[in-house]
Amino acid sequence: MSAFDYEAMDQAGKPMVGQVKAETQRDAVRLLAARGLTPITVGATKPARQAPWRFALERPPSAQDYILTVKQFSLLLNSGVPLVAAVETLKSQGLHPDLSAAFSAMSKSLRAGTSFSNAFASSLPTLPPYAFQLSAAGESIGELGPALADTAKQMEYDYRVKQDIKNALTYPAILVSAGLGAVLFIFLVVVPRFSAMLASSKEPLPFLSEVVLSTGMFLSENSTFVFILLAALVASSVWLFNQPAVRDSVQQSMTSVPLLGSWLKEAELAKWSSMLSTMLRHGVDLIKALEFARGTVGIKSIHTRMEQVSKLVRSGKSLSIAMREQETFSDTALSLVQVGEESGELSGMLGSLATLYEESGRQRMKRFLLILEPAAIILIGVVIGGIVTAIMLAITSVNQVTL
Repeated sequence: MSAFDYEAMDQAGKPMVGQVKAETQRDAVRLLAARGLTPITVGATKPARQAPWRFALERPPSAQDYILTVKQFSLLLNSGVPLVAAVETLKSQGLHPDLSAAFSAMSKSLRAGTSFSNAFASSLPTLPPYAFQLSAAGESIGELGPALADTAKQMEYDYRVKQDIKNALTYPAILVSAGLGAVLFIFLVVVPRFSAMLASSKEPLPFLSEVVLSTGMFLSENSTFVFILLAALVASSVWLFNQPAVRDSVQQSMTSVPLLGSWLKEAELAKWSSMLSTMLRHGVDLIKALEFARGTVGIKSIHTRMEQVSKLVRSGKSLSIAMREQETFSDTALSLVQVGEESGELSGMLGSLATLYEESGRQRMKRFLLILEPAAIILIGVVIGGIVTAIMLAITSVNQVTL
């Protein structure tokens, strides 16, 4: 007997998906018809992938994998697919072995009577904490599909903010790395040849030429040591940056850089506003929503200020007053929040505030890159030009040629 995956419509016109066992595909269609279902598609179940050792070589699920999975989950539920059937569908899709295993465990928990929010949290613990709170809120009011859709949107928003920052800094980083590589090549290959040519000269060299030629000879004679040292520096830098305390310190120091600091702060405030808006829209109380929103903030100083906002609100102050006392938000932001409180549309106003900060941050990012990229080019040009000038001064001084 074989297993067949099916999509069908019940007598009420609702779509259903699942799996049925039968001898042939025709028998599976007959069995579905006997159950009062109208088959749409019936196909043999794809066999599970073999060779478990391959899974160890596969990358873990990426942020995009999780976002796509939650999106598909919400689409199935919003289309009227029963919860267990939706879980079974995602289990059989096999987007990633870890995700398939997670939905298999979720299916077992649901069939055992566990609430969805608990099964969701235990099966996919690597999702952001707010995903579980939103799912619990959506489950309690019968809007699980919309809650998961907003979870996917929030995850996508967080991912987009991180990618914007990463992409913005990638080109300058490549530019600086290429410049350093060019300088190192000149010191290791070009400068030593000129040093050998000028070694027999008894004429004193200009100070700049002496420094450049001596540095080139030292690097050339100790090239193995230099490469080992560079590799060690790169490895130690990567290791240090992966340490939370060091990463927090670097992020905090970057906030004091003109333009860059304002951009990073506004990106954090945009994430905070977006999360708070999403939580409130699904009925999460303000105190709890503030706690989860604070968890999305990565810069320590802003995180501390958002913690103070939570404490002030817990003590009985309104959100707009608590935000005003922290002196972190613009007057426009405070006005939007105050209007939202007075009109009962706080969630919508916070969403508008997130959009406002996101757009402002993008403009600051563009201005920062307009300055950073030419500055990096000029710096590299000055260094390479200085080396070339030093070599030319050495040659002209030896040959007593006046520039």
